[in-house]
Amino acid sequence: MRKSCALLGALLVVLFLVSCGQKAPEPRYEPDSEQYLFFKTLSDSLGITALNPDKPVALITTSDFSVWTFDVMPGVYARFKSFKNKLADMPADQLRLTIEQNAQHEAEKKLLAAQAKAEGIAVTDSAVNAQLERYYSSRGGKESFVQFIEQQGFTLDYVEDDIRTQMSIQEYVNSYLDNNITVTDEELQSAYAEDKNATVRHILFKTQGKSDAEKEQVKQKAEEVLARAKSGEDFAALATEFTEDPGSQANGGLYESFPKGRMVKEFEDAAFDLPIGSISDLVETRYGYHIIKVIDREKETQPFDDVKMQLENQLEQTKKRETYESLLEDLKEKAKYTENFDILA
Repeated sequence: MRKSCALLGALLVVLFLVSCGQKAPEPRYEPDSEQYLFFKTLSDSLGITALNPDKPVALITTSDFSVWTFDVMPGVYARFKSFKNKLADMPADQLRLTIEQNAQHEAEKKLLAAQAKAEGIAVTDSAVNAQLERYYSSRGGKESFVQFIEQQGFTLDYVEDDIRTQMSIQEYVNSYLDNNITVTDEELQSAYAEDKNATVRHILFKTQGKSDAEKEQVKQKAEEVLARAKSGEDFAALATEFTEDPGSQANGGLYESFPKGRMVKEFEDAAFDLPIGSISDLVETRYGYHIIKVIDREKETQPFDDVKMQLENQLEQTKKRETYESLLEDLKEKAKYTENFDILA
């Protein structure tokens, strides 16, 4: 059951990220379709004009391609179709975030696919067919699978092409990381000497899916709470009252004894670099603004030889994440990547 769900989840991600180009795409939906009426209501009645199903708007532009609103509409509809009979209750922040994330994923996919092609990476028909068979099995057979994707507005030919693209990207990324990552003995010794785990309390003010103006308001609120924390107010009480992190709100923002590699980089840097007992300034991550209080840190107590393999795996995973992010940033810079998300406000 879990394997089938994972396959379907991966497939949905693939299907939601629809290919795009510099030329504005044709309308995706027929005027009498449920999807068309859904987006027409969002556009005309709720004032989200960027989602007009008759007029595409470029969300991301590069020197080689653009990502349009039409390209992300299938993912948006699938995520929010349960609201189609009560659109006034649509969670605007989540809607905006879904649009932005789908557009970013699509742009990154196009950039990486171009690199894979330039490297001469080719995926065999047998590999594509093997993946298709796994998808068929997850839906109870080919016929059921085809019916499923057609309900989402896709064809089997499109799915085959997209599987091929995704597999070529994976091969390219794996090769790139293998050729650009090494872990030395000196790095292992240094990692062993560093703190192993950190315990912190934190307060999160979410900015995902918000406009620039909304983010500025969030930042102002975060700065007010930061001043209260640094003046000596009970940090756990402030976290319980203000944090928007459901995973730690009930216990006063506490994250206890977590290792490196568990949190996003900016959060991890503060947790492991700030003096114990200190409170950070605002730390911005992709989730929002954090206020972090370092409670404690612990060093490794096991002998080096006993944890060497574990340390090597951790360092390798950290380097892979950082190298992959750096690769994407380099590709975006070369392609003159620009996000135009203000139109969603």
